[in-house]
Amino acid sequence: MAGSKSGAGDWCRNRWRAARTSLTDAVRGPGEARDGLLLQAKGAAAATVAWCLSSWLLPANVTAFAPFTALLALQSTVYRSMWDSAQYLAAMAIGTAVAAGFGSTVGVHAWTLGVLALVALVVARLHLLGGQGTQVPVVALFAFVGGGGRIDYIGPLVASATIGVCCGLAAHFAFAPSPHTATARRRVEDLTARAQTLLRDLARTAEAKTGGEDVREEDWPRRCEELAAQAARARAALDREQENARLNPRRPWSSAQESLRRCHETVGMIERVGTHVRSIARALTYEPRPSGPRRPFEASVSADFAASYADLLHATAEGLELLAPPRGPDDPARLRRRVEDAERRYAEVTATARSDRPGREGEWPVHGTVLVEAARILEEIKHTADLAPL
Repeated sequence: MAGSKSGAGDWCRNRWRAARTSLTDAVRGPGEARDGLLLQAKGAAAATVAWCLSSWLLPANVTAFAPFTALLALQSTVYRSMWDSAQYLAAMAIGTAVAAGFGSTVGVHAWTLGVLALVALVVARLHLLGGQGTQVPVVALFAFVGGGGRIDYIGPLVASATIGVCCGLAAHFAFAPSPHTATARRRVEDLTARAQTLLRDLARTAEAKTGGEDVREEDWPRRCEELAAQAARARAALDREQENARLNPRRPWSSAQESLRRCHETVGMIERVGTHVRSIARALTYEPRPSGPRRPFEASVSADFAASYADLLHATAEGLELLAPPRGPDDPARLRRRVEDAERRYAEVTATARSDRPGREGEWPVHGTVLVEAARILEEIKHTADLAPL
């Protein structure tokens, strides 16, 4: 019992800290926290106005639908609000049509209610209306049970829902959430900085291998997974911002489209770089079994190769740093020289590895693997550098 009370207390404290942090962020400046707080305020105002209008214009038995649909219409973005509202009104049209059809033909009975519910659920499972498809059986049952499928009930019901949608959309358009393209760029810049750190730490791992140190302590799989998770969060934030820019009266979609497109390109590049880093780290930290039969492809990176390969990784990390995504390179000429230097270094390391191949036949597969991965990272940098700057 004491443990459950302690767990409940920790949960309450964590929720309180999260709420306090969100409120502080909302007061401090524009961002997701302020948009969320503003969305709640708009929802309360839109629901109140919708209920007042429906109470004034419509019968009391349908007024509850107005504040409900007002809240439903207020999604996180203007585009999502418009899309969900249109889907809900379509679901309402289908549901009321089914209820009116059954009510005007066979009447309200237990068996007709079952058949109506079955038909409405089948329509909902067709996924014609996205997430709002589940509203078809809800509306159909309300219209059938509450009003017997009569037109004099369905008409005010639809009018009440329409009032709610209009109030919700009006509140959204009057105080539309501002697009945060700068926030999205900062997230991508942080992601790129982490990828740079991974490359430089990988280069130091290669240097440590040159000195004969144990390089298996670093948890590279975990670090690569953290990079992938951060990239996924950044991509989700970009998707929200792209949606927020559509139909937003506070900023035209065309002005934000190019900025967010480049951010998406950069996130994709970092995801691919993370895959290459994982492969390089696996090769650098691999050690053959100390005893037992050794398979032909079991070999570790040699110390002399690791020394020259560390320089190549440092040059590649500097190229990624000079790329400065998602804004683009501040000094394209310097970036081009850095990439060319890295490519020359790659050619030198490759030539040396090939010349040592006759005496070290077993090492060539692993050397070739890490060289190919480094070349792919350089290609990613060059491709991203060729994109039009913002």
